[in-house]
This record gives sequence, structure tokens and C-alpha cells, in this order.
Amino acid sequence: MSAQMPQLIQDSGVPFDLFIQALTEQLDKAQASMAIKARVGRMPLTFAVKDVSIDLRAFVHMVDDDVYLRPAGPGEAEASTIKLALTTITKAMVEENAVDFKAEDPKFNLKEALGDQISDDEQRRLERIGVRTITQLNELKATAGTDVIARLSRMPVNRLQQAMMSAAAPRVTRVERNDQGDRVHLTAPGLRAGRLPLVRANGMSVPVVAAHDGEIVLAPMAMQLGCEAEVDFGDGEFARVHLADGQLGRWEASP
Repeated sequence: MSAQMPQLIQDSGVPFDLFIQALTEQLDKAQASMAIKARVGRMPLTFAVKDVSIDLRAFVHMVDDDVYLRPAGPGEAEASTIKLALTTITKAMVEENAVDFKAEDPKFNLKEALGDQISDDEQRRLERIGVRTITQLNELKATAGTDVIARLSRMPVNRLQQAMMSAAAPRVTRVERNDQGDRVHLTAPGLRAGRLPLVRANGMSVPVVAAHDGEIVLAPMAMQLGCEAEVDFGDGEFARVHLADGQLGRWEASP
């Protein structure tokens, strides 16, 4: 490899995902060029790229949690043979199998919401099992339980419990202001069926006008907006959260 390349690439090669991305990007360019010939140049297509098969001789390395490929050079007979086959798929197939990155507001992705409660390595461990947002973490906890998540993600149970405790705290998802009064929407995984939480802010009660499916809607006075609210779910479950858009609450011991 060229001496101008970073030492990591010279020693270990390129990350496997970047190799695949570079390969598919060049195929996309070829497809785009053929489309221009047909639509703009009015030239008939004489060929099309349908299937691509590659037998790649390379050395496979693990660097932290990433797989690297270093192509074999002349005389390096110990290299592995990696067989790749690419074929065409439809737009519907792409959308069906792609991750929905718009499922949750960026303010509530794991790192933004949990902060120091989760490290970069722990975030990658959760992402490997498909957990990228606070909502997904809470949903998986409800269906599988903490022990299963810890085993699949290979995270210590106590660290996972701390992260999930923070993830389950109430958070403000939307603030509506209109002539009929202000409304603050909170997600509240700790909400129990048939029981409304008691909410106070700025020394006064905040009316709860709706509660369903783990979400509560508050009707605060103008002087309470932006203030820190106390949310008492009962049975010792007590949290604080500022009544402002995008705010994530925190659990506290019941007073």
C-alpha cells in the first residue's frame, strides 16, 4: 500500500463496511451514467449491470469492534478467500429492510439522552442488537427484560440498569402554545394504567388533561412553562423535568 496512507490502513486494511460502500457507490455511478445516456443522450442501452461476483483474497483483522480487510499481496498464500455476490434489489426491498432513522427526534438518541450514563462502547453494543433510540430501549425492556438485553448486548447488568433507569425518566416531546392554553406532552414509561401522576411546578399543581399509552399531557399556566416540574407517579416513583421542549427528566428519591 502507499506510504501516504495512514498506518492503520497500511497494517490492517480498510473497514469492511467502507469496502462495501465504495463498491456499491461505484456501481451506483455506473447505473447513473447509463440512465443519463438513455434519458438525455437518447442512446439505446446495450448492457446492464445485474449481478456482480467477487472472489477477494484478503487478510481479516479485528480492530476494536470493527472488521478490517487487507488485500493479499504477491506470494501471501495464507490469505483467506472472501466470496462476495451483489445483485439488484427494488426500492421497496430497500425501504423494507432499512433502519428508520426518523423514528425519534435526534434529541432523544441514546447518547444525547443518556449522556455520561452510557459510553461510546456501550452505545455500539446496543446498536448491534438494533437499539438506537430511547424508545427502542424502553420497548425492548418491556418485551424482553433487562437480563435478556444485557446478555445480547454483552453489557454488565448493573450498567444496563442504570442506563435504562435514565431512559425511563419522563421527557418533554412537544410543547403546544395557542389561544386555548398551553399543552406540554411528556412520554412517561413509568405511567401506570388507571393512575394519574401528581405534577407540581413553581409551587402549584399542574393539571393533567390526558394520559394514555405511556404519555401524559399537561396544561400548565404560562408562569409554569420552563420551570422544573415534580412528577409523582406513586409508590415512591418520583421524577423531575423542566417543562420545555426536548427536556429529559431524572429520577429522584421520593421526598
